[in-house]
Parts: sequence; C-alpha cells; structure tokens
Amino acid sequence: MNCENCSANLQKGDKFCTRCGARAELASDIKISDEKWWQRLLKVAYIILYLPILVIIPIVWSINASTYNYSSYGSSYTDNSGEAFWYCLLTLLIYMVIARLIKISVLYIAMGKKPQWKREFKRFF
Repeated sequence: MNCENCSANLQKGDKFCTRCGARAELASDIKISDEKWWQRLLKVAYIILYLPILVIIPIVWSINASTYNYSSYGSSYTDNSGEAFWYCLLTLLIYMVIARLIKISVLYIAMGKKPQWKREFKRFF
C-alpha cells in the first residue's frame, strides 16, 4: 500500500505515513473489497442466468425436429432437423441478447457503472 500524499511505501499495519505523517486511508481498501464482493456475486448470478438455456434448447429442438401428420390416408413422418437447428440457434441468440441486457441493466442500477454497450456485445460470454 502506498501513501496517497507522498507515494511512500506503507506497511500493512501502519496508521500514519513514516515519511510525511499523513494518515493512511483504510476506508478505500474496504470499499474496494466490498466492490469486488458485489462483482463476484453478480458474476455468479450472471452464470446462473444462463442455466435455463440448457432446458430451453432441447425443448425447442423436440418441438421442431419432427412432425407426424395424421390424416384419413394414413400418417406420415417428416424430419425437420434443419429447421429445428435454426430455431434453436435463433432461440440461443435471443436469450443471449436478453441476458446481456439484464447484465448491463443490473450493473448500471446496482453498481452505478456506465453501460458499455459495444464491449458487452463484442464479447461472446
């Protein structure tokens, strides 16, 4: 830790700077550790936000992958795997955009950070 007044090195238990006599500020260290705690909690919540996609994608696939057509002439089976793939991809994309918007909103409301739209949407996760 360095003195804010003269940039001298301070030991961990020092309450005053040995060079200039200024009081060592411990409140700033506490504020940083609190902020890191909130950031870690928000990261965990953000990861948990992605867990429902593990259920949503298989449901979208099962609904769109194949269809059975029952008629008076008989039944027929059609394989729509290509369409199901695109529906799943579209669902994943929409879910990721919504998750990013939630993350940006929470960071703005809870942490008071200015939204960084470009940086958030350039990152994959």
